[in-house]
Amino acid sequence: MKKYLIAIIIILYIASPLYGQSADEKKFSFRTALVAHAFTYNLDKQNGVGFHGGQFTTEINEDNIETLEKSFYGFNYSYGFECLNCDSYFVVTFLNNGSSVIKTDDGSKYNYSGWSLSVVGGYSWYFENNFSVVLGAGPLFSNESRESESIKSSNGYGTDADERIEKLNFLPFVPLLFVGLSF
Repeated sequence: MKKYLIAIIIILYIASPLYGQSADEKKFSFRTALVAHAFTYNLDKQNGVGFHGGQFTTEINEDNIETLEKSFYGFNYSYGFECLNCDSYFVVTFLNNGSSVIKTDDGSKYNYSGWSLSVVGGYSWYFENNFSVVLGAGPLFSNESRESESIKSSNGYGTDADERIEKLNFLPFVPLLFVGLSF
């Protein structure tokens, strides 16, 4: 899987001159949301491609689930209606490969992995010092399935873990807030 992702990055990098270049001297952007980071290359004034990744842990403490740890990486495509490096509405598509680890009250661990796709729309504020704030929201579809488990008791908490992942397979509204710098 990693070979395919590396091949796609190389193809996008090599093929980018075919799509044209922006007259703007700012070709790259780095944006962060503290638990997720994105690096984008501007193909032209309105289009950009990049990669992103992140990891976070959240305390759940309900339905026999203690914590959920999520890590992901993938590619993104950005389209700015006016431009990418200005105040503009935008649409971003995220394609992720990710994994989740659910820890239950009895100490068991359940590992899941799969792909997800998210389409986010919103607005970007771009300041003269090359700093930007991106605010948006959109749906997320995921197909994570159980890969392995480490069971510590016979309480049967695996069903609870599976149900938690199923609840996360489609989220109709996922907020997005990134801050970043273009260079």
